[in-house]
Amino acid sequence: MVDMAIEDRPGNGLVSPGVSPGVSPDASLDASPGAGSAADSGSAGAAASADATAMAALLDVIKAIRGAADPGREMPRLAAALAQARPANGRREIKRLLVSPFVKEGAFAPAIAALDILVDAYPSHADDHRMLASLLGRTEQWDRAIAQADTAGAIEPDAAVLQGARIQLRLQAGRVADAAAVARATLGLVEGARRNSSGADVSVWMLAFMRNGDTAEAAEIAAALDPQKLPNERVATMAVRALLEDGRVGTAVWLGAAALSAGHDCAALRTSLGQAYLKRGSEEDRKVHALAQFEAGLALAPTDVRLLSLHGETLLRAGRYKAALAPLKQAVELAPDLEQTRGLYARALRYSMQYGEAADQMKALLEKSPDKVLWQRATIGALSQAGRKDEAHALFKLYVAKRGAQLPETFQEALAQLEERLDTAPIPRARFDWAWSLRGDTTIDRAEWERKARWGHLIDHLLFDWLECREDQVEEAMTVLGDLDRGERFFAPLLAAGRGVVVATAHVGPMYAGLMALELLGIPSRWLATAPTIAQSSYAPALISTADQTEAQVAKACLRALGSGYVLCLAIDGAANPAAPRTTFEGQDVTYSSFAAHMAHRLGVPSVFYAPRWEDGHVTYTLEMLPAAKPGEDAEAYAQRWQQAYFERLREHLAGPPENLRMSGGIWRHVQPADRSALP
Repeated sequence: MVDMAIEDRPGNGLVSPGVSPGVSPDASLDASPGAGSAADSGSAGAAASADATAMAALLDVIKAIRGAADPGREMPRLAAALAQARPANGRREIKRLLVSPFVKEGAFAPAIAALDILVDAYPSHADDHRMLASLLGRTEQWDRAIAQADTAGAIEPDAAVLQGARIQLRLQAGRVADAAAVARATLGLVEGARRNSSGADVSVWMLAFMRNGDTAEAAEIAAALDPQKLPNERVATMAVRALLEDGRVGTAVWLGAAALSAGHDCAALRTSLGQAYLKRGSEEDRKVHALAQFEAGLALAPTDVRLLSLHGETLLRAGRYKAALAPLKQAVELAPDLEQTRGLYARALRYSMQYGEAADQMKALLEKSPDKVLWQRATIGALSQAGRKDEAHALFKLYVAKRGAQLPETFQEALAQLEERLDTAPIPRARFDWAWSLRGDTTIDRAEWERKARWGHLIDHLLFDWLECREDQVEEAMTVLGDLDRGERFFAPLLAAGRGVVVATAHVGPMYAGLMALELLGIPSRWLATAPTIAQSSYAPALISTADQTEAQVAKACLRALGSGYVLCLAIDGAANPAAPRTTFEGQDVTYSSFAAHMAHRLGVPSVFYAPRWEDGHVTYTLEMLPAAKPGEDAEAYAQRWQQAYFERLREHLAGPPENLRMSGGIWRHVQPADRSALP
């Protein structure tokens, strides 16, 4: 709420420039001391006597209103007193003795009634209209509040504080587009203040633009601010937020740090600056700079739920699981309805090996949102890992049944519906932009390219749902599989040696089709997957679950599979661990595990790059050998060479048709928009 000052501001009070206090503004300014006739002196004396009489009457009315059990019933006397005469200091006394005490007592109705009478009697004082607007806003009388604020703004159109009040009230009333329109119409005040280095509070202009989705306009204001001349922490915080929302991450970091150096410090600024470091996203940003900001913010506001959540999540993603517990637990206790925070707390408990408590937290989360698929699946894994298999089985059965009920009767019907559902694909814009920059076909229409990418996203998730929820009709989905003989011929000589094979893939293409293909071919295989071990589908025995096993258990299961001569399939770019290592690929941070390369080196088994893709309406596969270790080659040197080959082949795949992108999970998870900063 913009603070509507009760006191008169210089130049806007009762007293006009050059008029002495206590003298009526209508009194003559021309008389010189000692001059004038006796008649003039007599007139002045009569006027002074009348003014004193009117003031006495007004004070009696004010006293009566203040002493009344129902001030509203006495309020007409105030209007009558002012209608008969307006004493020189009447306006000031009404505000001081009547309005101000009512406001301090929280008695807004009589304060509003008194101000209504005051602005009728003295209509040219912007401060009175502004104060009335504030009180009307507090009582949510938005139409009247906005009308009074507009009146104040019309009286003093060059007063930034009054124009800011007009914008603020519209925001509070939920009239966001109207607020942005007023902000745009009065933008000259902001620009003038900036040119004159006046340090004006422009936060409400930035807020109006951001709320209306006009982030570029908000960021333009922020980018032109001098951090050494900011008027307060509120402007500094809003400026960092505006820059961040417009994708000017580097500038947001620079401005926030400069504002702190200039002496502006508050929990909100620390929060926004910490988020800017996370958005910039280098390892040092994530593990050092952001944490430092959140810790400093909590020192200022130790019960700030948002700060606690951000601090806990950042610790969790830095691999400091036990340290993350305290802030996340406190946040959950302060705000038990925050789902995301409770989910993070459950993950911190899991990776701190407190499996029972993690399962309890997930159950509490699922009870609040029983239809949320993300919580359903995570709760099943948590219950299974806690050894509560019966509960996990019952929930998994219910989970599969609910999803199955939403599927069409046949797989062909489901395929036919995909075109109608393209706009429902939840793909962030940054992923489209990044993938578009990697395309090989530079002649394709962007809109058509995006439609195909959405189709590829939706059909892979359909394959997953069909495999897991329609076990008795799974053969219907197998009709999308193309020629499998090539895959069989490829793996036959590798498996003939009696050793396992490491198959490295990524979250691209129709990845769930691989399970069906290997099952049809009868190739002995194991897949790392997030499906819990209690899954009951025909392919479940081929899964090594990362959902309810520790990393050590998963690693042992992988080594056993390779030792038994199995094909071991791993999505190198995916990891359940929130602190999974990352590397840079084509300008983006992507999750990457060197586990596969090290296994291939340690066990001396062959490794293969695999990527499923669509060709003539059917699923086919890219299968290419990855480097073998050279005699005596160091494990780390081999892992680097292997990584380079893996990413080269992945890059080739991403340059291909857009339906083979998938655009969820794995390499897509941490994709950020390009930084739009123009650093000073």
